[in-house]
Amino acid sequence: MPFTAGDVLCCASNACVLLDTAAGSASEDWDLIPHVTLIGFTETANTPKLVTSSSGGAELSSCGTVTRNGNLALACHNGTGPYMLCINSIHRIRWAQDCDDIWTSGAVVANPVEGEYFEAVIRITTVPVILDIAGNQAIIVNYAFDVLRWVHHPSVDSLCQTEQNT
Repeated sequence: MPFTAGDVLCCASNACVLLDTAAGSASEDWDLIPHVTLIGFTETANTPKLVTSSSGGAELSSCGTVTRNGNLALACHNGTGPYMLCINSIHRIRWAQDCDDIWTSGAVVANPVEGEYFEAVIRITTVPVILDIAGNQAIIVNYAFDVLRWVHHPSVDSLCQTEQNT
């Protein structure tokens, strides 16, 4: 992807997250999760350092495993949406920067555009229990998750800067 200065900022104000509520079923049944305030993931490379006979004593980075974890933050809500997500529970979620790419007119988009959404099977790894008795604002519940398996990830070619040749 070429770098160009002055591009428009990407703002995710129309982003949304869907939850597959047909757990254990071969079919999918998507529901919109209300009041999501954040969805994000981090890919971290484990890059072991090696000294070889041709490195002149210098450490060289080598390719290693990649861990993928993320956060899903929900504002406290009453009466709609999923129950609390439990520790170690496994869920299938789909999200997009532009909600219209995956959810329109109260229903899931059957064939989302290839590069415009993410979908993964995740395991919830952190579940906060927050009772902010003195607070006067919406409570934000921030779940942490590990990505167990990507169902759909936009092409790396469309997301990443072109690499330096080594």
